[in-house]
Amino acid sequence: MKILYAGYRDHNHSKYGGYDYIRYYPESVYLDAATLPLGHIPAGKRGKRLNLMVLDYFARKEKNLFDIIHFFYGDVCLFKPKPKESFAKFISTIHLKSEILSKSKLNILKSHDGVISLSTSETERLKELGVNSYFIPHGFPMPLFERKSYDDFDVDFINVFYSGMNYRDFDTFYKIARYCLEKKLSIRFYAVGQSPYNKEKLKDLSNVVICPRLEDDAYYSLLSQCDYNFLPLTFATANNALLEAQALGIISIIPKITGITDYAECEHNLFYSSYDDIVALFDNLSKSVINNNLSEFSKSFLWENIYSQLKRVYEDVLRNSK
Repeated sequence: MKILYAGYRDHNHSKYGGYDYIRYYPESVYLDAATLPLGHIPAGKRGKRLNLMVLDYFARKEKNLFDIIHFFYGDVCLFKPKPKESFAKFISTIHLKSEILSKSKLNILKSHDGVISLSTSETERLKELGVNSYFIPHGFPMPLFERKSYDDFDVDFINVFYSGMNYRDFDTFYKIARYCLEKKLSIRFYAVGQSPYNKEKLKDLSNVVICPRLEDDAYYSLLSQCDYNFLPLTFATANNALLEAQALGIISIIPKITGITDYAECEHNLFYSSYDDIVALFDNLSKSVINNNLSEFSKSFLWENIYSQLKRVYEDVLRNSK
């Protein structure tokens, strides 16, 4: 089976995060947008759309040389339906909410032989929309890093890690941080990877340490030293911060929503369904230790396990597509 992966590295992710690890599928070929004309253009920068259109163009040129062409950021990398005459089967992975897909993007996905979604609920919604969808979870390798100390870290506090921006419920984070400043002074938060607006809003909370963007060793070192990982989210398919915390044995405080429950170990993580639940959880937090059950559970998301699931989807598409 000859497979071509088309995509790019999202540099917002830490070294071990990001979906581009899919490119290491055995005996596959990787078409990287960064190696094509225009090179790498970061998301949100001028020319990014053209950059991805170039990737789409070059991938399509290979339509008769591979069994499978897999666009692993199908939300943004696709601009036209699958060619009517193509030896290769077209597969895409999408990461965003299906409800935000335009009619034209939905028609493109319908033309594909298979579409992989990263949550069970989104997979079902795509099926209802007429897309041949499959659920395969996001993979995550065990992080290897050099342990570093963080200057403003005090082990005597109950230290809580908070990171990222995508689909984060920042208002809830801010609200609970203010609550703890009044009611639970033993808790200290570390806010990583925040926007200038968020940093400005948090700067007057003495129980919140605003961290600059951290390189990988510092990021994983800080997360591994914290007692908890707090992830207030409004939506999720896969979340690197949850996968990272579980791999390191750190308990996460997370909403009970699909997309999270597809990935979260259910016995040792802490779940909430309302703000009152969060308050109750934080009222009862105490110092924690590395949880080996979480680390063991996280091995189910190792990429070699994901590759086995991908292989079954590829075989199903080759067997059943026209």
